[in-house]
Amino acid sequence: MGRVALGLSHVLSPVLLVSLLLICTPLRHNETSWVDAVVAAAFTVIIPWLFLLLSKFRGGVSDLHVTQRHQRHKIFALTAVSILCGLALLGWLGASSTMFIEVLSILAGLLTVALINLWWKVSVHLAVGCYVVLHISTSDAFLAPAILFIALLSWSRIRSNQHTASQVCGGVIVGVVISFVSSQLALLG
Repeated sequence: MGRVALGLSHVLSPVLLVSLLLICTPLRHNETSWVDAVVAAAFTVIIPWLFLLLSKFRGGVSDLHVTQRHQRHKIFALTAVSILCGLALLGWLGASSTMFIEVLSILAGLLTVALINLWWKVSVHLAVGCYVVLHISTSDAFLAPAILFIALLSWSRIRSNQHTASQVCGGVIVGVVISFVSSQLALLG
């Protein structure tokens, strides 16, 4: 079961979930162009992922999930810089407010997790997973599958010995809060 849990953690990794969320934004919001979605994904996920791969290759991080809390700070900082550069490019391209809200919400989640990580290891998988599943759940009909998804991801992170139950709960709380803030920003935009 440990291998199944770890495999599920890889399949439902933050990199894949955020990539899918951003790339599929034009399918959910007509005002968002495919160019905006690709630029957002490149600066929010792809460039930071390439840096993470380089860090792993050079021995700067022990694994691609960056399970060692002290190794996360540099990755978080470089990801934030990349996202800010992406936001500047999206502004220059005249991207939709929807895309800005998507990327700003991801940046807010990253900064929240980075701040918490100074004192305590919180599950980034669950923060991202909860944000994504709640963000795409557009009606009450999606509530049961969303809860099932969160439970399955939580189980995988605990069963694979990557996090404790409290670290997983912390990630869920971060994901729920960022999802709420994102929905409020969308109402204003």
